[in-house]
Amino acid sequence: AGGAIGAQVGMLRQSIAAMAEYAAQIGRLQIALQGVTKTSDEYASAQEAISRLSKDLNVPILEATKGFTQLSASVIGAGGKVNDAAVVFRSFTQAIKATGGGAEEVNGVMTALTQIFSKGKVSAEEINQIAERLPGAFTAIAKAAGKTGPELQKALENGEVGLNDLMKTAQYLTNQYGASAAKMAASTEESGARMTIALDKIKFEVGQAFQPIGSEFQESIT
Repeated sequence: AGGAIGAQVGMLRQSIAAMAEYAAQIGRLQIALQGVTKTSDEYASAQEAISRLSKDLNVPILEATKGFTQLSASVIGAGGKVNDAAVVFRSFTQAIKATGGGAEEVNGVMTALTQIFSKGKVSAEEINQIAERLPGAFTAIAKAAGKTGPELQKALENGEVGLNDLMKTAQYLTNQYGASAAKMAASTEESGARMTIALDKIKFEVGQAFQPIGSEFQESIT
């Protein structure tokens, strides 16, 4: 009996530790996001954008927070605002969701978009990275920029495709895929993803509750 109880206590301890670490990961990203945003209002807007994205499109909150924080840093660094980052993040995620992609594709596209904003211009290298994960991405950028495929290719080679064209692409993707992405996220096929999001929320809140206890213990050891 003692061995059985001890095993159960050990499993509970490991579970609590995992939840506390999960909450700590998100907490570290939130601290980074506070550093990236310039005002408390921008930070609040960023948090709202992350929450809505996770809820509306079934994106895990940890991945959403990480991707949005990195993208916001490059967008703000390029002279944009948090709302610009929110529009870009949501529009490309909608397109990926509507075309059957998942969290892995979202992460890859956000990495490419972060590189684009960091450089201040759109290059063929990043567009290819996006196109590998989002079917029709090249065509979408061409149409948003008012160019044909060959014209866009030439413009990319000449470095003539700017961040303004990328923002136009974000709006184009929202118009094209917004409704179908919402339908996909609400479908029975996505019920497992919705359950995961709900469980992650519980894990985060329970982890936050136990985190101070773990922190005090670790500080006493230090």
